[in-house]
Amino acid sequence: MAGEWTIRELAREAGVSRKSVWAWIDAQGWERPEWGPWILDDKRARLVLERFEQTAPLRTPRERMPCSVEGCERTSAGLQDVCQMHYKRRMRTGRTERSSGGDWQTAKTHCPAGHEYTPENIYRFPSDAGTRRRCRMCRIAQSSTPKKQAAGG
Repeated sequence: MAGEWTIRELAREAGVSRKSVWAWIDAQGWERPEWGPWILDDKRARLVLERFEQTAPLRTPRERMPCSVEGCERTSAGLQDVCQMHYKRRMRTGRTERSSGGDWQTAKTHCPAGHEYTPENIYRFPSDAGTRRRCRMCRIAQSSTPKKQAAGG
């Protein structure tokens, strides 16, 4: 150690960013100089270097592992077992499988009136491009009820 250390020199010696060194020194509550660069003596510089020496194993690059989702060829993200895409999907939905926005609708087995969705009981509107399903029994019941006529006068 040279006797007087700047933040830049300590960061280079410890193998971390200057921002990390600044943050740790600030957390220690050490008095900041009025003006000019922050110069640390040997004692404080040793404390900084010891602190970042303890965290060095956490900063070492890890071997890139493949994503654990079957069929995915991406590499895992950081300490995760899955790639970035599957990690974000798992954070949103709790699972890594692809889902569309309407999965919760297609999982329904009965219409709101209680009729079961079977291939014979489903009607798909052509205007919906065949994506949404309607209960055929409810449609028949709706069309057979008389329409209310407007009161004329």
